[in-house]
Amino acid sequence: MKFKEFAITAYELENTSSRLAMIEILSHLFKKADSQNIQKLIYLLQGRVAPPFEGIEVGVGEKFVEKAIANATGYTISQVEALFRKTGDLGVATEQLLQKKKQMALSAEILSVDDVFDTLLKIAKTSGEGSQNKKIKHLSELLNRADSLEGRYLVRIPLANLQLGVGDPTIMEALSIALKGDDSLREDIEKAYNLSSDLGLVSKNLYEGKNQLGGIKIFNPVRPALAERETSPTAILERHKKTMADLKLDGFRLQIHKKGEKVMLFSRRLENMTDSFPDVIKIIRENVKAEEAIIDSEALAYNETTGEIYPFQYTIQRKRKHGVAEKAEELPLHVFAFDLIYLNGKDLIEEPYMKRRKLLEKIIGGEGITVMESITTSDNEELDKFFKKSIEIGAEGVVCKDPDSPYKAGMRGFNWIKLKRSYKGELADTIDVVIVGYYLGKGARAEFKFGGLLGAVYDEEDDMFKTVARIGSGFTEDMMVKLREMLEKIKAKDKPARVDSFIKPDFWVKPIYVVTVKADEITESPMHTAGWKGDAGYALRFPRMVGGIREDKKPEDVTSVDEIKRMFKLQKHTAVQTSPEA
Repeated sequence: MKFKEFAITAYELENTSSRLAMIEILSHLFKKADSQNIQKLIYLLQGRVAPPFEGIEVGVGEKFVEKAIANATGYTISQVEALFRKTGDLGVATEQLLQKKKQMALSAEILSVDDVFDTLLKIAKTSGEGSQNKKIKHLSELLNRADSLEGRYLVRIPLANLQLGVGDPTIMEALSIALKGDDSLREDIEKAYNLSSDLGLVSKNLYEGKNQLGGIKIFNPVRPALAERETSPTAILERHKKTMADLKLDGFRLQIHKKGEKVMLFSRRLENMTDSFPDVIKIIRENVKAEEAIIDSEALAYNETTGEIYPFQYTIQRKRKHGVAEKAEELPLHVFAFDLIYLNGKDLIEEPYMKRRKLLEKIIGGEGITVMESITTSDNEELDKFFKKSIEIGAEGVVCKDPDSPYKAGMRGFNWIKLKRSYKGELADTIDVVIVGYYLGKGARAEFKFGGLLGAVYDEEDDMFKTVARIGSGFTEDMMVKLREMLEKIKAKDKPARVDSFIKPDFWVKPIYVVTVKADEITESPMHTAGWKGDAGYALRFPRMVGGIREDKKPEDVTSVDEIKRMFKLQKHTAVQTSPEA
């Protein structure tokens, strides 16, 4: 397949805000693909050269790309930089320079998807002495062969800034339509993706006609199961009759993969965290009595002597690239295991939770790791007592699990229900939002050039981010400076394609960064699009940011529109109230 086909598709996607149009555009591209190129095509659409858990990133900076553009076009680096500053987009700058480049191409050979993918993968894997010059040379050669539109996207991929606004659900639906003419394959594709976390591989298996599109494999993370929420023990037991309640801890959710002495750790976002936690690796090798296992767990800073659970502010200090060993010594993590997904060659996700739990208890034991404290009950008072105990020892609350339920990879449902602490004058739970815009500061904040954020939640059905709050408090001075610096780098000229908003902030940003928000309540509002019903959506009343950027969550992991609707109904006071300012 010619790379020009990819570039034309990318341009069409970039210039539409309709999800249905996106699906149609992608399906046309996928109809032209075959089993030899579909995997690479999917990765490129995701702006990657490998699934996230492999940790292979093209990872080049703007200065690196500017040198490659200069080499390919005959312009100076200063001229490239000047046009970049003028356009605000290195992809657009490249497109314009290639239209009037000063030197002839060294090769007239047409670029293919394979050419681009294989070269970008080579750049990602190039390391050692002289690697920078080699990377610049490889990218220069691609740009030398590219036409102007191809150049626009050739530089955006290695910069991890493709700007297509396409989410995985949209890609999955387009794949089904391309092959079947309808969405009948969507469920099978999503199930396979949830188990393998590799949409490129699933797509290749689909095009090869394999019956098994994707399954559990050691060292390929499974997309984590997620919980719904309720407001009381009574409501939970109405759903479960009998429930198994675990402590709900606020730490790093780690999926542990073990095969013999080899151990790998994956975050909630499916990132490879193995090198970050050498103390956890040692604990697993010594204290998990199984040849092969995939364990779901929460790891956090914990006082082994007193049993004190430290706040997340302590645990987050362990997320670092440098000084890892020293921090591991200073602030060791304790692993609280709570589910077993795979054991010694057997996939356990369809087994009932009670059975998975018993198997987990048999293979865990030793210093630094325990099975999460839990009770099994059908009694309201007993569940309430355990919930209050969890708060007393520093947990967030409890997660109640249906004893007969399977492990629902990548899905949120009432098999798991969380019950969290309620604060006076606040919602019973925090809400995660993705930042889609920000405001300039006024008054006392003018010097920081930062006044607040526009936050959105995720509509799973539409694969869109819909606004729910303008967040103006909860920031320290240092945080305002940091947020402005981060957001300036991802500003967008226009509203991003996957953002649905009536409100226009001072600056739009690409939906990348997730933050956690507390609010007094959820109200109906004519200003926000989350749960829009024709005349009103939902908004957070008096939202304030808590903590920093949630690096453990990707945009699609934020609170969903359906959760916002449920939380609105679950509020103790459900009288309709319109928020004039949210």
